[in-house]
Amino acid sequence: MLHIAICDDEQEQLALTQALLQEYHELHPELDLRVDTFSSGAALLEHLRTSGNFDVYLLDILMPGENGIELGLNIRKTDQCGHIFYLTTSPDYAIDSYLTKATQYLLKPIQKERLFCSLDEVIQSWLREHQTFVTIKTHSGLQRLSIREVVYGELVGHSVQYHLSDGTVLEGMSVRTSFREAVSVFLEHERFVLCATSFFVNLSFVDMIETSGLKLVNGGTIPLSRTMRTEVTNRWLDYHLKGGNKV
Repeated sequence: MLHIAICDDEQEQLALTQALLQEYHELHPELDLRVDTFSSGAALLEHLRTSGNFDVYLLDILMPGENGIELGLNIRKTDQCGHIFYLTTSPDYAIDSYLTKATQYLLKPIQKERLFCSLDEVIQSWLREHQTFVTIKTHSGLQRLSIREVVYGELVGHSVQYHLSDGTVLEGMSVRTSFREAVSVFLEHERFVLCATSFFVNLSFVDMIETSGLKLVNGGTIPLSRTMRTEVTNRWLDYHLKGGNKV
């Protein structure tokens, strides 16, 4: 299911945006689409805390209290993958929207064709990602993983340990090849990169590149080889400039 959130403090605008998404869904009845609406950033953040993230966020910017940019930054504390669309009457925050890795910045009144075209691009990316899995060998048998849920992998002893977004750690079978070859099925995808001799990481979960290593969105840190720093930095920047969600 593709899950979309709309957040706007003006009920009329909220209804108009919801009607546009309903029209979009009618044009694409094959999509399993759900839309939730929120009249404040606080209500949206509470939903994220209790019920999880969305795939797409359509956010107003000029709201009382926390504005849309501040809301986007708070969303990014727990969700690095969701697409943020800003829908606003003001062009003044376009540059600030880059701080939230926003996918789109649209001025009201919303041009339906532009919104629909942007949604088409996001949904094609979403469909590719949700149809992309890798299979690893573990001691309990074959395990099928979505590439979205693998945060990083590391070589521990002679086995690769896979750290997942829900905190689970899976241990693969003993490695009889180089680490790069052992995890090559992940490295085929744009979101994964080697960051040390025995570590690879999912760029979606990298919050910051520090001198001590890669800071992850969950607060953890993993090593970054000095010889790999330039490549990893360039890959990370390029990945997020492209939207941060592509396979």
